[in-house]
Amino acid sequence: CDVTFLRGEDQSLLRVGAASGGLGNLYLPVVSGRASDQADELFRDEEGENKNHSCDNINLEFGDVGYGTIRSEIHDSTTIPSPDIQHAIETEAAFHHKNETQSTPEILQLSERLTPISSPSSHTILRTNSETILHELAAEFNTQSNSPILSILYGLVNSSIILPILMSFGSIIYHDDFFRPYLSILMKLTVLSGAIHQITFSTVSSLPFAVGQVQDAGLIFLSAMARDLVSRCRAAGYPEEEYILATTTIGLSLFTALLGGALILVGKWKLASYCQLLPSSVVGGYLAFIGFFCGQAGLALMASVDVTGLVEWYKFLDERALVLVAPGVFGGVFIYFSVRKIRHMAVLPACIGLLLIVFYCVLWATGMSVEEAIENGWINQPVESVAWNHTWDYLRLNKVVWRVLPSQTLTLAAMISVVALSSSLDIAAIEMELERPLNYNHELKTVGISNIVSGLTGGYTGSYIFSQTIFSLRTGIRSRLMGYVIAFISVVVVFIPFNILSYIPNFFFGSLLIMICLDLMFEWLIEVKSKVTSAEYVVVLSTFALLQVLGVEFGILAGVFLYLIIQKMGYNVGINDSEDRKP
Repeated sequence: CDVTFLRGEDQSLLRVGAASGGLGNLYLPVVSGRASDQADELFRDEEGENKNHSCDNINLEFGDVGYGTIRSEIHDSTTIPSPDIQHAIETEAAFHHKNETQSTPEILQLSERLTPISSPSSHTILRTNSETILHELAAEFNTQSNSPILSILYGLVNSSIILPILMSFGSIIYHDDFFRPYLSILMKLTVLSGAIHQITFSTVSSLPFAVGQVQDAGLIFLSAMARDLVSRCRAAGYPEEEYILATTTIGLSLFTALLGGALILVGKWKLASYCQLLPSSVVGGYLAFIGFFCGQAGLALMASVDVTGLVEWYKFLDERALVLVAPGVFGGVFIYFSVRKIRHMAVLPACIGLLLIVFYCVLWATGMSVEEAIENGWINQPVESVAWNHTWDYLRLNKVVWRVLPSQTLTLAAMISVVALSSSLDIAAIEMELERPLNYNHELKTVGISNIVSGLTGGYTGSYIFSQTIFSLRTGIRSRLMGYVIAFISVVVVFIPFNILSYIPNFFFGSLLIMICLDLMFEWLIEVKSKVTSAEYVVVLSTFALLQVLGVEFGILAGVFLYLIIQKMGYNVGINDSEDRKP
C-alpha cells in the first residue's frame, strides 16, 4: 500500500494505491489532517474490519505516520478542496463502496491536472510499522555530532531566554494576591519544574536537540485552579496559609501528573490524531485569550493590584499604577517589535539584559537606592530567601484540604484536551522543519512522562518548546548535552542562596508578559483574519469573548458549541475558501 501526494494550483490530494482487495487508486482530499477519518470510512466495514487486507492498520498509519508525512510534504501548498474536487471525491467513494476496481472518469481527469510532488519510492510510502521511524531517526542522529563546546554555548543561549520567561510564568500561575508574599519559593518551584522537563525531554525524546519546558498552554488552567482553590479552602473553614499553600501546590502537582498519565494513554493507544479534533478556530480564540491573560497578569504584577477581569481594569487608571506600568508596557512593545524586525535568537536576551541595565542606570542617575525603589513599588518587598532544600516546604500532605480538589475535575479535563492539542501542534511544527515524519504517539508519550515526573516533584505542566527546538536544530545541535546544560543552569538558579526577586524590577517580568500578550493577540486576532474564512474568524472572536465572560472551561465548551451550530447552518468553518457558504 503506497501513498503519493499530488499538488495542483488550488488543490492537494492523497493518492492511496492498493494492490488488492477490490480497491483501485483511492484519492482523498488533504483537509486539516483529517484524511484518517475518511480513510477509516472507506477502508473499514461496519464491524471495523479492514475491507482491504493488504492495507492493515491503514487508519493507525494515517493518524500516526501518514499525517506527519502530509504535513512535511505539502505544508506550503493549498489544502482546500474546491467544489468540483469535493464532488469528484464523493463520486469516487460511492464507486469504491460498490467494489469498483477503477477510478471514476472524473477523478482520473482531475488527477491528470495534478503532479506528484515526490516519488512513491521516497518516504511518502506508507509504513506499516511506526517503530521504523524511531529507528531511522536514531540511526540518522547517531551518525551526526557536534562539539561539546557548541552544545554548552547554545545551552547558555537558550537558558538566557528560557529562565526569565519561566519566572514570569510562575507569577501567572500564582497570580492571586494571596500568593504574593510567597513568590520567591513558588518561582523556584517553577524553575525547578522547567529543569525536570528538560532532563526528561533530553533523555526520552527521539530528538537530541529537543527543548522542553513549562509551557503557556496550561498556564491559564493552573492559574484558574490556584485561584479557585484559595477561595474553596477559605469557604471550607481553612483560611490559614499553611492549608491553602499545601492544597494549591500539591493539587497543581497532582493535576500535572494526571495530565501526564492521560497523554501516555493517548500515545499508547495511538490516539494522537484524535487530539486534533478540537476546532482550530476555537483553539485560536483560546490562544488569543492566553495572550490577553498574560498581558493582564503583567499589568497587575507591575501595578501591585489584584485584577481578575476587564471589569476591574479601572484599577490600572490610578495615577501611581500608570507610573508603575508605563516602563513595562514600553519595554514589552520594544521587545515585541525588536524580535519581529530583527529575526535573530540573540535579540530577546539582549533586550532583556538592556532592560535591567537601563533600570539600574536610571537609579544611579537619580540617586535612588534599591531600598527606595522597593518602597516606591518598583521592586517587590524583599522576602528572606530559603535554602534550596526548603523549596518543597509548602508541599505538606497532612495540610491538604483533599475534599476541595474534585471541584477542579472539569478544568482538568479541559486542560488535558488543550495541552494534548497544543503538544500535537508543537510536534507538527518541529516535523515540518525536520522535513521527515515523526512518531506522534511516541512524542506524546514523551510529553506525558515529562509531566508525570514534573508533577511528582512538585512541578507544573510542560511540553516541547518548538521555537527553541527548531533553533537548536538549525544551529546543528545533535547532542543531548545542550539540554542537560539548560537543566543545569536552571538548577543553579534554584540553589542561589539569595532572593533574586529582591534585585529584579517588576516591570522586567511585566515587559516579558506584555511581549507574549502582543505576540499571541496580534497573531490570533489580527493576522489570522487573512488565513481563515469569515465564519471561522467569527468563531475565533466569539471564543475569545466567551472566555472573558464564562471562564476557561465553559468558554471553550461554548466555543465548540458555537462552531457546531455555525457548521450545521452550512457555513464554512473549517476550510479556507473564498466562499463563505457551501454551494
